[in-house]
Formats: sequence, C-alpha cells, structure tokens
Amino acid sequence: MSKININVTIKSNGEEVEENYLALRNNNKIIYQEKNCKTTIDLNKFKIKKENKESLLEMNFIPNKETNGRYLLKKENSLINLTILTDYLIIEDNLIILKYNVITTNQDVIFKLKM
Repeated sequence: MSKININVTIKSNGEEVEENYLALRNNNKIIYQEKNCKTTIDLNKFKIKKENKESLLEMNFIPNKETNGRYLLKKENSLINLTILTDYLIIEDNLIILKYNVITTNQDVIFKLKM
C-alpha cells in the first residue's frame, strides 16, 4: 500500500463539505481516517464502508441501478436497511465522482475524491 493525499468533497441537501486526508491505497482499495470514522472504498465492486465505535455504514453502488445498503447502530444492535439509487459513477486515474440518492432517507449526495 502506498500513502497518498486525497481531497474529498461531499455535497448533500444544499451543504458542501471539503476535507483533505492522508490515505492508504493499493490497486483496489482506498482507506482513510475521517474525524471519528474509518472509511474504506473498494474500487472493484465500488462499495463504501464507514465505521466507528457507534455505527457501521455500508453502501454499494451500480450506475443506474438500485442497490441495498445498511446502517448499523452498534450499541442498540439496530439495523436500518437502505435503498440507494446510483445516478452515475466516474472513476479515472486521479478522480472519483459519484452521484447517488439514498431513497430511504430522500438524501441526494455528490461524492468527489481527488488524488
């Protein structure tokens, strides 16, 4: 695995957050630590996993298709199933752009990752 600097921008419901992180990358995964959350992106199947002490969020993305995700609240042992519609997914050498809607919560998201 090699260390890389990444810039992550997330636009959701009218708000935009941009952060820089130091990440680990191998051929098919990017792993980075947000404030209190470890994020893993699987580039082969395009899955995003976010985990901390309180929760686990897993989402799968296939362009123009509905997929299932899950949000687990660990202490309560409560699982919320998510339905996700992926509008588009662009993966280039140094850029990932993902636009999706979490149908379950009616949340539109644009996720950009620059390496």
